[in-house]
Amino acid sequence: MRWSVLASGAAWLAVAGLLSACASTPGAAPEARVAMAPISYNEIPGWADDRHGEALVTFRRSCPKLTTGPDTKIATDGGEKTITSAEWRNICASAAAVKSGDARAARLFFEDNFRPLVVQSPGKFTGYFEPELRGSKAPSRLFTVPVYRKPPDLTDKPYYTRAEIESGVLKGKGLEIAWVQDPVGLFEVQVQGSGRIQLAEGGTMTLGFDGSNNRPYTAMAAVLAEMGVMKREDATWPAIRDWLKHNPQQARDVMRRNERYIFFKDTRTSAPIGAEGVVLTAQRSMAIDPTITPYGTPIWIDTKRPVARKPGVTEPYRRLMISQDTGAAIKGPARGDVYFGPGKQAADWAGRMVGDGRAIVLVPNKT
Repeated sequence: MRWSVLASGAAWLAVAGLLSACASTPGAAPEARVAMAPISYNEIPGWADDRHGEALVTFRRSCPKLTTGPDTKIATDGGEKTITSAEWRNICASAAAVKSGDARAARLFFEDNFRPLVVQSPGKFTGYFEPELRGSKAPSRLFTVPVYRKPPDLTDKPYYTRAEIESGVLKGKGLEIAWVQDPVGLFEVQVQGSGRIQLAEGGTMTLGFDGSNNRPYTAMAAVLAEMGVMKREDATWPAIRDWLKHNPQQARDVMRRNERYIFFKDTRTSAPIGAEGVVLTAQRSMAIDPTITPYGTPIWIDTKRPVARKPGVTEPYRRLMISQDTGAAIKGPARGDVYFGPGKQAADWAGRMVGDGRAIVLVPNKT
């Protein structure tokens, strides 16, 4: 699960997330009717140019969950629609029949099995990524910052604060799964909800969400703006990260203003796993509000993405995403958080992306 690193409040909802602790209940009925309107695929700018095969591969990863899970409810132009696991099985069977590399068939799969509906609410799209750290399975003079798994006495009640945990209240209880070098880097992994450790012993450890301390989340942008360190509109994650790393003495206290602490587990996978329980795909998986749109739903987004190495410059970003994750800051029918994957480029995109636009939900039509 993800939380906003930028700021609290409706204006800055950026950076969404991986796995539970969210008040949202996946598949729950929409709390209020969502305004949506039909549109034809021919009217969607960029639709014909997208690589639908990539989205199809990503959609197939959701199929085992869709075909074996409970009935799901999705908001439509008629209020809401229930989709049974049997109906998902029919759709997923059609997906499985598309041959790899057949771009036309992949596009036709979506056009034949889904009806596009434009969400009438203004869209807001942000991004997240998979941070990488250096670390070890054993502590040393270099690797001193522990990464904790979920404590056995953790309940749904407020647990120790970030300050208490970082001060050693859990030390010696056998909860450490690794040690890392960079406390700011670990904080970033906690905000993103997942990450990867390059181990000194060789190999990697992929960190997945294993619970939180059930404490309130405080966004760094709000804290730094309150301190007068930077203006809220300038508080992108790259700017926040640079400030934290260049001010290590203040950074610890600033980060502790955010009481929420995330526990991790070694997922033993090569990529992070989203709240749906499937491996995420870079630039095809997206975090959404599951109280409105169920996991596995294809969603076309029409927004803008930051241009690499050009601060303040954006470019059109139109593509078919699959809803496979969620986060505490992801609320509303046209709110999405794009998973950009690992690496520096992904971090740059995710850290600077706050784009308006529109969302077009693809609702199953063979039910």
